[in-house]
Amino acid sequence: MQDCRKLFFGCDTRSLAAFRIGAAMLIMIDAVVRYGSAEAFYSGAGFFDSAFSRAMSPDGYSLNYLSEAVGFQRTIFVALACFALLLGIGCYTRIATLGCWILLASIHVRNPMYVIGGDTILRMLLFWSLFIPLGSVWSVDQWRRSKRTPDANPSDSGRKWICSVGTACLLLQVCVMYWTAGFSKWNEAWLNGSAMDYILRQDCYTRPLSGWLIQYPSLTSLLTYGTLVIELLVPLLVFMPFKSSQCRLMLVAFFWSFHIGIGLTMDVGKFTYVSMVAWLPFLPSLFWDRFRWAQFGSISENGGVMSNAHVEHWLIRWLKAGLTVVVPLFLLVYVLIWNVAGLYGGPGRTWQMSNPDLFYRFGNAVMLKQNFLMFCVPARGNTTYLFSGRTRDGEWVDMVRNQPASKTGPGAPIPDASEWKTMHWYLISFGGNPRLYAALLEYHTEVWNRTAKSNRMITESRLERFVEDMGPGVSPGSFVHLRDLAEWKSDDSAPVTNEQLEGDFNQLMEQLENGALFPLDSN
Repeated sequence: MQDCRKLFFGCDTRSLAAFRIGAAMLIMIDAVVRYGSAEAFYSGAGFFDSAFSRAMSPDGYSLNYLSEAVGFQRTIFVALACFALLLGIGCYTRIATLGCWILLASIHVRNPMYVIGGDTILRMLLFWSLFIPLGSVWSVDQWRRSKRTPDANPSDSGRKWICSVGTACLLLQVCVMYWTAGFSKWNEAWLNGSAMDYILRQDCYTRPLSGWLIQYPSLTSLLTYGTLVIELLVPLLVFMPFKSSQCRLMLVAFFWSFHIGIGLTMDVGKFTYVSMVAWLPFLPSLFWDRFRWAQFGSISENGGVMSNAHVEHWLIRWLKAGLTVVVPLFLLVYVLIWNVAGLYGGPGRTWQMSNPDLFYRFGNAVMLKQNFLMFCVPARGNTTYLFSGRTRDGEWVDMVRNQPASKTGPGAPIPDASEWKTMHWYLISFGGNPRLYAALLEYHTEVWNRTAKSNRMITESRLERFVEDMGPGVSPGSFVHLRDLAEWKSDDSAPVTNEQLEGDFNQLMEQLENGALFPLDSN
């Protein structure tokens, strides 16, 4: 029985070290990127102040709430980068892991609109890592232990593995992500083979390769069914009872290829890289034993040095058992229920509702909440948002892309800034509310006016939403203006002249004549 547990839920310490280094690199990059968006997304000077954040996440707590100042928010990201550096080199590894998780969870609570699936899985992998000695090998911690007790490392090769409830939670979390995503796709669009055709047509995710793929309906249909099989069935091979090392090695290579393929065909942000790092703990000893430089560093199976273990007080042993066995096991069951509830509903009000039951509020408070219902119901239309403003000289400009609004038009590509892409994905997936739309519009208007010359100051602005039908046989570019989501007008703006009204009318008629309502080509 012990061999089966080790076979299914154990991890090579070198694989855990590789995972630690990979996760630290991702966290450090994430901290640098968020540092640049501290003002807009996390400070009181941005569109999303703390009061607004608390209203959207009433059960969560964030260290970012301690101050609205831009400098303080940037300090949070600098601290995250420092903890990530300590995690990467394995110095005070458990403290570094805890620091990374607390700060990352705080950042996600502070602005949930800047969080995607990659952020969620990275946060959860860090959480389960709290119960695992990630600094066992290839770390400063190991070097310090070897200096204190040179003969502490046993020579038994079987002790290069760690098998615990923590490692089981780490591995199962990855599988749960795929199973939840797969079961959420059990609907008409995925079962009739059309889902990927719609997904690859969405402007917010498209890559150059997407346009080539949609030319071949049979290929997109194959990708649709293949995705279902990969997410629902292939992770089961992790628990193959025979030739498990060879099987896991092939699985790691397969899922790396799978996520690289997703990254080449769709823009999904950091999800590709986080998912690849998530598979590193699955690397078997078979992989590392092929490299001479990897033939060092091993610990006891319980994750610590064996010397002096017998002198521990019974109370300490029970406390360790509670923290490393009972707590993670309980929380793993909780996470499983959470994901099942997201698919099929659960007792009472679920996490998907605005006022969930106490069971789900606990997950919101401790940041165990997760949502892997990725592309479960593909959108049948392309959505784009236009932040347009009228300057004092009467011209309408695109305040986000910094160009005349007439050059942008509906369907324009999203700006390259990753934070605004993530914001766009959030609005498309979950929508917004009048308060959010008004705050976004006012922020973009304020940013424009900070550096604009007197005649280029914005006197009125609006947030417009455009949607076009898409799918096989539907001509692209038929965007329809649905409505203005928010409007803003300066208190001291000059009255609109007849010439401006006439210019706006002529511009509107030109858009109508060349748009979907009055197409020039009647064929």
